[in-house]
Amino acid sequence: MKSVCTLLLLLLSSQLIFSNAIAGRATSLYNVDIPVVDESSNSRYGAFKKGMNEVFIRISGDSFVMDKLKPPAASRYVKQFSYEPLDPPKKNAAGELLMHVLKIQYNGSLMMKYLLDKGFPVWGEHRSDAVIWLAVRDGQSEYVLKESDQSLLKTTMDKALLRRGVPARWPLYDYKDQKALTAADIRGGFRDPITRASERYSRGPALAGSMIWNGKQWQSNWSLLMDGDDQYWNMVDTDYEQLVNKAVDRAANAMGNVYAVHDAGKDQHLIRVRLDVQAITSVAKYRKVENYLLNLSVVASVNPLRVDAQSAMFELLLRSDEQDLLKLLHNDAELIETEAIKPQPVKSPPVEIPAEAPGPETLEPEISGSEKTASEKTAAGKDVAANTGSEKQAAEALTPEDPVTATPDTAPQDLTPVYYYRLIH
Repeated sequence: MKSVCTLLLLLLSSQLIFSNAIAGRATSLYNVDIPVVDESSNSRYGAFKKGMNEVFIRISGDSFVMDKLKPPAASRYVKQFSYEPLDPPKKNAAGELLMHVLKIQYNGSLMMKYLLDKGFPVWGEHRSDAVIWLAVRDGQSEYVLKESDQSLLKTTMDKALLRRGVPARWPLYDYKDQKALTAADIRGGFRDPITRASERYSRGPALAGSMIWNGKQWQSNWSLLMDGDDQYWNMVDTDYEQLVNKAVDRAANAMGNVYAVHDAGKDQHLIRVRLDVQAITSVAKYRKVENYLLNLSVVASVNPLRVDAQSAMFELLLRSDEQDLLKLLHNDAELIETEAIKPQPVKSPPVEIPAEAPGPETLEPEISGSEKTASEKTAAGKDVAANTGSEKQAAEALTPEDPVTATPDTAPQDLTPVYYYRLIH
């Protein structure tokens, strides 16, 4: 008990541990760089609006959200901004020379609240890495893009994924990957080999694409593999940049449709669940798990119920369905589901009979009824009558309308669901 109290005191005194790491992961969703012509107010406010639209699309997981949403004033959501020179300068579609980059950071929590208040779902900042498998055939050669490659196609894909806020992993595509997954598997969108190879990099979705140049245009087919919601589609375009951006938009929209969650609403009761998390062996690990849970978009509040040297029990209030929580936990790389640890039975020590305890041979023999005195029989009869009368009175006093006090056996059980996980790192 003393060690548990000490641990709790240490936890309370170190509330800022890991907060920077969590915030760093979240902040990138709300940062946008917009090339501008100059530093005038007209250019700035136009960039504010363009950047706000991009962030709303990221956090809603819907590229058409701005067609459905009445756009608010962009400046109210800007936390800070700064300018940097654009080197080298470049021209936009209108032929204007863009000289600067306006770096904008938006207030993500306010923007999420705006979406939820308007009835739109929110795709939070905790997003699993999507594994990208892209097979390319340009002319006679066919290859699979890997992490170390320098390629215009790969750069275009990275920019499109960043624009939509989709964290991604490119494979090493070393001997191990090549043995598990071929270009033909990627081109065919075969689920089993793609998902098995992807498990090496992430528990999140896998995006597999094949792009073939036929001399006139790019032909492509795509496979987005997620738990219970796989999608397949084909696209053609003469411009590979437009094709890649369209493919990423379609994939990100599908991910948002699966991972974005609605608010429970003011008139609905928040769902209550409990997580028993193992392998929490330090203050830092405890704080890491607590901050991780607090930053999940589906979680409204986190309350620690129990902390010991190996684990912690948290009670969560959810803004949405508990399946949304379980889906996020499954796809993230923080916790892994495990079985409940059953307490080990403790063997009781053998009971020893004290030496002075009387044995059977020392007990006094029972006195027969004929040997009892008359006074003893009379007293016994009075006791029996008294007991019988009191029992009769108690039975008559208890009616069906009387409330029955709950005993430990009849007390209502706590039906809050408990899920068991283990901290991975």
